[in-house]
Amino acid sequence: MLTELHVREFALIEDVHLELSPGMTVFSGETGAGKSMLVDALGAAFGSRASSDWVRHGADKAEITVVIEDAGKPAHRLLREYDMDTGDGVVLRRVIRTDGSSRAYVNGAPAPAKLLQRIGQACLDMHGQHEHQSLLRADFQRELVDAHVAGKDIAAVVSTYRQWKGERDALDKLLTERDQGVREEAWMRDELKRLQALEFHPGLVDELKDQVETGRNFARIQQAASAALAVLEDDDGNIRTRLASCTHDLEAVAEFKLEIRESLEMLGQVDALLGEAGPNLRALLDETVDPQTLEATEARLLDIHEAIRRHDTDEAGLMYLLSELETKIARMDTGVWDEESQRQRVDTARKKFLTASETLSATRIMAGKDLCKQLRPFLDRLALAGMQVRIDVCPQAEDEAAWSEHGYDTVVFMAASNPGEPFRELAAVASGGEMSRLVLALKGCGAMASAPQIAVFDEVDAGIGGETAWCVGELLAAMGHDRQVLTISHLPQVAACAAQQVHIFKEQREGRTISQLKPLNDDERQEELARMLGGANAKSREHAHEMLARGAALGIA
Repeated sequence: MLTELHVREFALIEDVHLELSPGMTVFSGETGAGKSMLVDALGAAFGSRASSDWVRHGADKAEITVVIEDAGKPAHRLLREYDMDTGDGVVLRRVIRTDGSSRAYVNGAPAPAKLLQRIGQACLDMHGQHEHQSLLRADFQRELVDAHVAGKDIAAVVSTYRQWKGERDALDKLLTERDQGVREEAWMRDELKRLQALEFHPGLVDELKDQVETGRNFARIQQAASAALAVLEDDDGNIRTRLASCTHDLEAVAEFKLEIRESLEMLGQVDALLGEAGPNLRALLDETVDPQTLEATEARLLDIHEAIRRHDTDEAGLMYLLSELETKIARMDTGVWDEESQRQRVDTARKKFLTASETLSATRIMAGKDLCKQLRPFLDRLALAGMQVRIDVCPQAEDEAAWSEHGYDTVVFMAASNPGEPFRELAAVASGGEMSRLVLALKGCGAMASAPQIAVFDEVDAGIGGETAWCVGELLAAMGHDRQVLTISHLPQVAACAAQQVHIFKEQREGRTISQLKPLNDDERQEELARMLGGANAKSREHAHEMLARGAALGIA
């Protein structure tokens, strides 16, 4: 719901702050008082193209701010998409400068004008301004028809379309991989053989490095082992003999001192370790190094380093690449069978989607005809007896580009201004006022349940009067039960049905003309209706009183 509207330096409006109520609000005033400016200001707040003409003469900028409470889930999804605050209210602000440039803000943060437009599409319907009319959007026309279609038929199309699209995407991926694989097949097979020849496994590089270092330093290792054994075992005065003599001397006095007993224990451990070192060193002296084996090990290590460098990776990356190549080549080897199987799955899913879409299409055709029949009496009551409305449901089963979760139909509302005239699309036939009344007719027959929560009607009463005007007013007021309705009208019948009335008028101030907006109380409403009837005299006031009573009898005004 639109709760506040603040307009500054916009055309003839100097500074207006208006608080709006739920239900139906009517804006009335003399011709030229500024009613169209109000529509332009709302359009600017919701992202319409900025014009330098909107800036009041003498000002450097115009500002329009609107506050929307309970904007709804679609608007909140848009705010999250732009990483913006999603509190209870949404504040839109548009600043327009004299050079035609503009800035947009949402909840105080700078935002693209496109976001204002998208919020407008989610929250606002401006009838009489074609760029904002939901009824002219193909998706909205389809939704109006689908509201009269069984949910199971729609759900079946959604399910089968997603299945078909998933299978088709899987086939596209398979074919892309195959085509890419064909171009790279020779390289992949050669590279796989080179990597497999390395017999690579985790820790292999460290193992080979140890083997190479051992082979290169074999002579030094044996020399050091031989010298160590001489110290340990060969000479008469070797370490273990001298250690035994030391132990014998200490044992003779061990009973007299704890420290000697502890030392003896440690020396025993040393002797045990020295005993183990000897066999290890002797085993080294028995080893030999094969130069050819060493050369092969060095070459293998170099090959691994070259593969790591070639692929700009490490050991883990090399193992991953090996696994990936094996998988890709295996897919290529079985690709013909995989492709055929996937094509069969796509074809099966395609047939299911076409069957479900055919059922939905037939149901839509019937729903469209029923909706047109339901519209007829409302069109007659709204002075559109000559307008003929037809809903064309056009299946496009052969054009996969037209397929979606909504089926393969295009749904188009067609109209003829008079019987015998050719049918054309709504935008080419209906005027702003006729379009607005068509929306009222759709509302009257229950077809507008999913429409945006704020509706603005301009020109809705063009060319009508009498009981037709009362019908328009009553339908607008009824719409106000479910949505907020803002109506610009010059008809007292329509104004009498509103819950709130705002008077738009001009006044002179310091040699300048400005437009003002004033919410009216009950007495002021009676005076304004009397003016709209032709003049504020006793007879017109009495008639205005009766009209307000009729509006109040609706339980709305």
